[in-house]
Amino acid sequence: MKTTLAALSVLAAALLCVPAYAQQNCQNPNRNNGRCISIYECASLLEILQKPTGQISSEDRQFLQKSQCQNGQGGRPPFVCCNEDKGFITTVRPAAMSSVELPKPPACGANSLADKIYNGNDTALDEFVWMVLLEYETKNGQRALECAGSLINSRYVLTAAHCVIGEVEKKVGRLTRVRVGEHDLSTDRDCHNEVCNPPIQEFNIEQVIAHPEYDPSSNNKHHDIALIRLSAPVVLNEYIQPVCLPLASTRSAISPVEVFTVSGWGRSLTARKSNVKQRLDIRFVDGKACSKKFEEANIRLISNQLCAGGEFARDSCDGDSGGPLMRLTSAWFLEGVVSFGNRCGLAGWPGVYTRVSEYISWIEGELRP
Repeated sequence: MKTTLAALSVLAAALLCVPAYAQQNCQNPNRNNGRCISIYECASLLEILQKPTGQISSEDRQFLQKSQCQNGQGGRPPFVCCNEDKGFITTVRPAAMSSVELPKPPACGANSLADKIYNGNDTALDEFVWMVLLEYETKNGQRALECAGSLINSRYVLTAAHCVIGEVEKKVGRLTRVRVGEHDLSTDRDCHNEVCNPPIQEFNIEQVIAHPEYDPSSNNKHHDIALIRLSAPVVLNEYIQPVCLPLASTRSAISPVEVFTVSGWGRSLTARKSNVKQRLDIRFVDGKACSKKFEEANIRLISNQLCAGGEFARDSCDGDSGGPLMRLTSAWFLEGVVSFGNRCGLAGWPGVYTRVSEYISWIEGELRP
């Protein structure tokens, strides 16, 4: 049976939607020239979407994601770089990502191709696919998942320094592994609407690099950022991709009315942890107002920290530490790393995040092949 019009609309609408301007020239994932037009006017790619649900392969989905383009002219979004290509041409597929490379769109920050949220704040299977879980070995030899992080290329994870050194070693245990490609902690294989993601990948840790100016004994948590080098490169697929970082060449200013998204498996209103990866939209908070609020708790914030949230019961929380504060522009960009707050979801108290754009030079300087 062919995909219904409603299902087709849901799938296509989840492609990255961008405003329309008068520019049409583009290159598709095969580096062939095309026109940036509405997917509904692109016969070759529309043919992929019209396949029966079970016949849309992982490569089909990757080709659709990487075909997204900006500044399409006419028609309705999403816009794609359209020519006669219906999939990857093997001989010209991009080379594997280098461990010292920080990718740029469309090689990072992919938007979901699936229905966004199918159970409250649960994420879709292919949403925020750069998120990882940090695994610790407790004193009694048990495995514990207590922090998160973000894959920034095939070999490195960005997380919070307090997740790798300091109190976490005493209260939780030794950081031992990183889990990649996870969605639902309660199942071995995650499926929705007859679509399943590949098995998770687990990696030992080759090196932990906390920022040299981070002081574990300070309540201010300045420079709360760290890199983890994995023991081997991650095998990237539709459900495991890096997030984009706000590089000097790709970043845009944060507006006073900016809305960010946080995601993780941390504490919810009903449980200490969520089995399914969650998402939440929260608003930017002015730095001066945030600093003044935290002065009440004898905490001094600096410009390298970013504040968001502050509404009752809408916040990152325990277990979300090290996870991403994200912004969707041309792709998903990692703007902040979950650092700390005054408890969780307390009205008037924003969450504090390490501002990633201030650490790009440090990150690039630490990467190695």
